Amino acid sequence: MKRKRTKKSLIIAIAVMLLLIIVSAGWILHRGSDMNIARIQEDAVRAQEEAAKKAAEEAAAKMAAKEAAFASHVYSHRGSAGREEHSFKAYDAAIDAGSRYIEQDIVITNDGVLYVSHDLNAVKMTGYNGMYEYLSSKTVDGLKTEAGNKVLRLSEVFDKYGKNINYVIELKPHSDACVEAFEKMVDEYGFADVITVQSMYPDVLETLEEKYPDMPKLYVCWSQADFEYVVDKPYVDIISVKAAAGLMTQDNCDRTHENGKKFSAWTLDSKETIKKAINMGVDTYFTNDTPLALSLEKKYRKS
Repeated sequence: MKRKRTKKSLIIAIAVMLLLIIVSAGWILHRGSDMNIARIQEDAVRAQEEAAKKAAEEAAAKMAAKEAAFASHVYSHRGSAGREEHSFKAYDAAIDAGSRYIEQDIVITNDGVLYVSHDLNAVKMTGYNGMYEYLSSKTVDGLKTEAGNKVLRLSEVFDKYGKNINYVIELKPHSDACVEAFEKMVDEYGFADVITVQSMYPDVLETLEEKYPDMPKLYVCWSQADFEYVVDKPYVDIISVKAAAGLMTQDNCDRTHENGKKFSAWTLDSKETIKKAINMGVDTYFTNDTPLALSLEKKYRKS
C-alpha cells in the first residue's frame, strides 16, 4: 500500500515537473517570439529612419547641385563694387548670398607681392597716390580703404577661402613679373583647378595656356574689333564683352558658341539686362548684385 502511494506521488511529481517544463518552454517560446517581433519592429524602424535619412541626403545633394548650376553662371564682380569692393566683407556677403565665383583683380608691388585691387594706382581705393608697381609690400600693407579695410594680398584670400569657392582672377598689369608671380602662387597652393584667369591681353592668356591648358581663360573684350580677333583663338575659352558698349548681342553670343567657347558679359546689375542675358543664352556674367542675379537665374534659366 505504501509502495502504491510512493509510486503515485512519484507519478504526480513527474507530471508536475513535465507540466512546469511545458509551461516554461511555452513561456520561453512566447518570450522569444515577443523579443523577435520587437527586434523585427526595431529593425523596420531603423530601416525606415535610414531610408528617410538617405532620401533627405539625396534631396539635399540634388538641391545643392541645382543651386551650384545656377550659381555657375554668376561672377560676383569684386565681391561687390563700391566702398567695400575686394574686401572680406564683400566676398563673404556674395558667398552668403550663394555665389561660388568671386572676382579678384590682381596688381603687383615692386617686391613681387600680389594684391587685390581694381586699379593700378592705389589712390581711388585708399587715397594714397601711388602706382602699386612702384610701392613696396610694406607700404601697401599699411594702407586702408575708405571703408577701413586693408588691401588684401591674394595669398590672404586663398588662405581664407581655400577651395571652397572658385576664383575669377584678372591679371591687371601687362607684365612678365605679374604672370610669373601668379604662376608661382597657383602652383604653391595647387589652385589651378579652382581658378578662371582673365585678361584683356590675348598674349597673356596664350602664355598661360602653355602651362595651364585646363584652366579656363577669359578674354576681357572692349570692342567688336577685339571680339573678331579672339573669337577663333584656341587659347581663349570664354569671351566676356562689355554690355554697355553694345557688345552683348545674339550674333556675338551665337558666334562664340559656334567656335566652341562660352559667352560672357559685364557688368549686369539690372533685372532687365540680366534677364536679357539669360534669355540670350549668355553663359556667365559679372554682376555687382549677386542676390538679384541668383534669384533671376532660378526663375528664368531653363537649363
